[in-house]
Order: sequence, then C-alpha cells, then structure tokens
Amino acid sequence: MKKSSALLLAAAFLVTAVALFYAWTNWSGARELRNALAQLEKKKESIHIEDFVPPPVPDDQNVAAAPIFRELFVSEKDSRLGKLIQPWKGTSSPVAGEKRLLQIAKQIDPAFSGDEASAARVVLDSLSPSDLVLAELSEAVRRPQVSWPLEYSKGFEMTLPHIGPMIKASKMLQARALAELAAGAPQKAFEDANTLLAMAEVSASPHLLISELVRISILSMALEVLDDGLCRGAWSDSNLAGFSKSLAQKNLIVQMADALRWERAGAQQMDWSDLKMLAILRTGEKATWTEHITGIGRRIRPAGWVNRARALHLLLMQRMIEAFGDGSRVSPAEIRSIESPCKNVSLWGRLTTPIAYIMLPAIDGAAQNVALTQTLLESTRTACAVERYRLANNHLPPNLNDLVPVFLAGLPKDPITGAPLFYKPSPEGSFVIYGTGWNQTDDGGAVNSPQIDRPQKQADWGVSVSKR
Repeated sequence: MKKSSALLLAAAFLVTAVALFYAWTNWSGARELRNALAQLEKKKESIHIEDFVPPPVPDDQNVAAAPIFRELFVSEKDSRLGKLIQPWKGTSSPVAGEKRLLQIAKQIDPAFSGDEASAARVVLDSLSPSDLVLAELSEAVRRPQVSWPLEYSKGFEMTLPHIGPMIKASKMLQARALAELAAGAPQKAFEDANTLLAMAEVSASPHLLISELVRISILSMALEVLDDGLCRGAWSDSNLAGFSKSLAQKNLIVQMADALRWERAGAQQMDWSDLKMLAILRTGEKATWTEHITGIGRRIRPAGWVNRARALHLLLMQRMIEAFGDGSRVSPAEIRSIESPCKNVSLWGRLTTPIAYIMLPAIDGAAQNVALTQTLLESTRTACAVERYRLANNHLPPNLNDLVPVFLAGLPKDPITGAPLFYKPSPEGSFVIYGTGWNQTDDGGAVNSPQIDRPQKQADWGVSVSKR
C-alpha cells in the first residue's frame, strides 16, 4: 500500500509539474508575443498582409493589364512571353562585353569562330523571331504603374507567373543590346537598356524579397550593357544624361526594408504549428528530419513556444528592417550583429523556437547583394557623368568635384561607408570609380567588372572604364 501510495503521489506530482510547466510556458509565450506586437505598434509597423497589397490601377496605366502580361495570368504556357525561346543556354558565370557576346554566339552556333561583329550578327539573327514580342514588352513596361493580379492572401504560397518569363526576356534584351553595341547601333542598345531598367522596377512590385532579388538580377544585366557602352565610347550625351537620371531614382536599400516588411507579414500568417510545412517552404526541399517530429511535436509542444518563436521572429525581422530603414547606407557591423545570434542558437533555442530561425531570410547574403548593386548603380551613374564631362571638355575631370553641379547635383556616396566614391583616372583615358566593398577597406580600385555574384569574394566594388 505504501509503495502504490508513493507511486500515486509521484504521478500526481509529475502531472502537476507538467501542467504548471505548460501553464507558465503558454502564459510567458503569450506575454512575449503581446510585448513584441506592442513594440511594433509603437513604431507604426504592420504585420498584416493586406496592408502591403498595392492599390488598384486603371487598366490604361497598368503594366499588368497590357495584353502581353495579361496572357500570363490566363495560361503562362500558352502566352507569348511563356513561349519565348532563348536561343542559347544560360552562362554559368557572366562576363562583360565582347567576351560575353562571343560566348553567346558560340552557344547559339557551336561552330562559330568569328570576331565580335560576326557574333553580333549571329545573336541578332537568332533573336529576330522574337523582335515583335520584345517590342510589345518594351512598350508595356513603360506604363506608369503596375498592380499584378496576384492572390496576395496566400502570402508565401502566392504564385508569380510573370517572374520567370521576365527574367528570360531580360536575358534576351541584354544579349540584343550587347550585339547592337558591337554592330554600331548604340541608339537601339540605349532603348533596350532602358527597357531593362524599366523591367527591373516592374518586377519588384509588390516588394517581396524574391521580387527584390529579381530586380537586382535585371539591374545587373542593364549595368553590364551600360558598362560595355562606356568602354566603347558609344553613348551620346543625351544617352548618358538619360541613364544618369534613371539610376539616380533607385534606392535598393529602402526597397529592401519594404521587402522585409512583406516577408515578415507573410511569415506571420503561416501555420507556425506545422514544422514540416514551414521547413519545406523555406528550403524548397523535403525536410526529412521534420517528418519524425512533426506528428508528435504538434501534440506535445506548448503553444507558448510557438508564440515565443513568433515574437522572436518579429523582433529579429524588425532589426533587419531597421538596418536598411533610413536608406543611406548598409552597415556590415550591424548586419553581423543581427546574423550572429541566428547562426549561434543555443540548444534551448533550437528546442523551443526553431521556427523563428527557419523563417528568417539569409540577411548577410541579401545585405551584401543589395549593397553591391547599389554601389554599382552609384558608380555607374558617376561614370556617366565623367563621360559627359569628357565629351564636353575632351579630357577626364581631374576629380569628381568638377562634375558638380553641371553633370551631378551632388556627389554619390559609398553605400557602405557613406563617404564619397573613389575616382582614379589614368593618362590613357581609362578610369575607375568604386567604393570600399564589404571589407570597408580601400584596396586601390581592385574592381572586377561586371560584379554580379559572390560580392564577399571581391575587393572593391565599382566600375572600370577602359576605352577600346
């Protein structure tokens, strides 16, 4: 009797302890979530997806209402953009100007062995069947506004049928522009480059994180064309002034903050009790490790852990947003301070709040790509001003201050340091314009052009203009 009484007492104690643990965990988790929401409310930050849905746009002003795009949302497979055929395989590592053009020509015709003028003919001939579709696309993206007919309420599960065809069309436009430059038709290349710049803006609406990455990709294609034209001395003063005006309007840092707000809202509307679904959603792969714990975990995990994870996600995302928020610069130190706790999660954190880390974007890589592309935008804009000065005075400016106020309203800044960009002209007429890059160190203008990927592997970020 004494033994069974002791067992009953122990069982009662255990049940009571478990009940108290669940009660305290659920209460504390709910409190943490309330506090996180209160902090965001005080900062006038929303986590509701409906607050980020673009307003309706009249059809005659809406890019998405143009027939070339409307077709995509009926049947991507049967649309004209969906049927566009890129006549070569994508290159694994982008190279600029002549080398890239020759590479594309060889991919189109493996037997090709001519010069860049011959390569231009091969590329232009291969793209000519798509000229009418690309012309209609070019006209459509110049409409003043865009509001895509997307199922915004689905959040992360929302499909984006316009993204893939736009990337393919952008690659075709870039190849055509490079061929037009090599063929001595800079005005046509100017029009195609401007279409790329417009496509980049159109692709970034709404401000999803994936949309911002697509914008960066298309902007990089456009910047390669601008760089190639600068090296050839192909752009006229009006071309350069047009590019400079367009580039001055782009602030990827602010737009990244908006993308993170959407990312946070989309994350918060998901079912945080389904670990398996969330893991698959974030990785795009079958997350086998969750298969063994999902069924049990959903039944025994305290609701407080889910609320604690949501609160942690909200506040870490807010730190990420504020790292980009003022739009003036990106601080590597601040990004590292956010990234560090996400990479070094304690055992208790991995047990209680794993979803918070599953749902966080790769902030370090995203920050570097945003900072790199913004540096290239500022450097290219400055390079356009330097070239305009050269056209007006028959020599390079001694320093960048000579560009103000005629060719630049003010000197563009390095998005990393906030200081003016570096400028190194040579007696032969070449010049380099650059920022310090992620290491925040002047490495003497060690610029790789174009700089599209792996920014952490590059020294300085900027453009090098060497006349051909």
